[in-house]
Amino acid sequence: MKYLFLFPLAGILLSGCAWWRNPNDPARNKQYVVVVNSMTWPNATSGKLDGTRTSWPLQELNNNEEIFPLAQVKHCPDALPCAWGVLLSSRNITRFSYEPGGVTLDMAMKVDVHRRQQDRRRNFHTSIAVPADVPAISYQRVLQEAVSLPYGKVYRVDMDYGITYQICAQRVDSAGRAVDKCDIPYI
Repeated sequence: MKYLFLFPLAGILLSGCAWWRNPNDPARNKQYVVVVNSMTWPNATSGKLDGTRTSWPLQELNNNEEIFPLAQVKHCPDALPCAWGVLLSSRNITRFSYEPGGVTLDMAMKVDVHRRQQDRRRNFHTSIAVPADVPAISYQRVLQEAVSLPYGKVYRVDMDYGITYQICAQRVDSAGRAVDKCDIPYI
């Protein structure tokens, strides 16, 4: 008799979970959210914009650190020799929530420019160094904040030496088509 009583109760409890879903979650409309982000900088040799642009499903970003590729930057002050540096940058999203018309992310970003940098990941190791006889740049920026992203609106962080970080939330329908446009160009 216990088992007959527990099965209907379990069905009620499971269907009750649907009532607790965030009413702002686009999944209610058969959509999901993608986060588009980019890290850009002036190319040290050509001066043209360089960088990386990625796109991630929001669900995969929870406690996911993205490490951007190492890059060289340079700064040429008036009447002084140019100084060079190696850029190491990363972004981490520790929490997200759906809000009316967008999402809110707890985001941490680190930017570190020095004479020598290395990137050591599981199957990938690389390093770049500025020669000892060349002036070097030293710059750090750490950003840790809650960012509110209305769908399709780009949040931008401008830093020294032309380094820029951009992030945007975009809804995607069940056929894989973007519902919102994120104006972050491909590099």
